[in-house]
Amino acid sequence: MTHPSWALQKAVYETLAGDAGLAALLGGARIHDGAPRAAAMPYVALDPVVTTDGDTASEAGRVHTLTLTVWSAGEGKRQALAVLERIGALLHDADLTLVDHRLVNLRREREEVRRSDDRRAVRGEARFRAVTEPLD
Repeated sequence: MTHPSWALQKAVYETLAGDAGLAALLGGARIHDGAPRAAAMPYVALDPVVTTDGDTASEAGRVHTLTLTVWSAGEGKRQALAVLERIGALLHDADLTLVDHRLVNLRREREEVRRSDDRRAVRGEARFRAVTEPLD
């Protein structure tokens, strides 16, 4: 059986990578599993994912905290916020299909945008909370 966190990340990646509006904001399908070295900005990194027990008295489940990071240089906060807005539109309350699991819900919890420590880029973060159950 596929780990629920991997199934969720795969479905999120496919949703983001397949969206023409997001690709236009990023200048291509710049969606990565973790932040690559020397990647062209802007880009989105899926990292980290934290998974905890979500079992109830009657159902097995997992709770996932998924953080998507946007890096922007040239257009700074404006660009990062536009990308975060598009990501939220694509994922908040989305009905994604997961391998071996069912997505109960997917909710945007928070967003944050700030300059990097060296002030050369802007980092935006969107945090999502998802609940999954295994398919029987």
